[in-house]
Amino acid sequence: EEWVDELASMSEEEQAEFEVELVAVKVVLAKIRKVAFKIINSVTILLPAWREICLDLNLNEKLIPRDVKTHWNSTFDMALVTIQYK
Repeated sequence: EEWVDELASMSEEEQAEFEVELVAVKVVLAKIRKVAFKIINSVTILLPAWREICLDLNLNEKLIPRDVKTHWNSTFDMALVTIQYK
């Protein structure tokens, strides 16, 4: 199989629209990363609050997985847990 360059098949207008939509996704992912980091590293305030919220909503106590650049699927795992717990 060969890589397909989807951007090459788009017009300049479509590429510009794609870039705008991509920025929104990147912003959301950055916010999720920040929240996950703060929950994990705040053992006295945010982590207990997260656990309490999970209990109140009858959800399994599960932390948002950290996004790691060297783990190819970690962004998907982080997004999936976020969607499940929204």
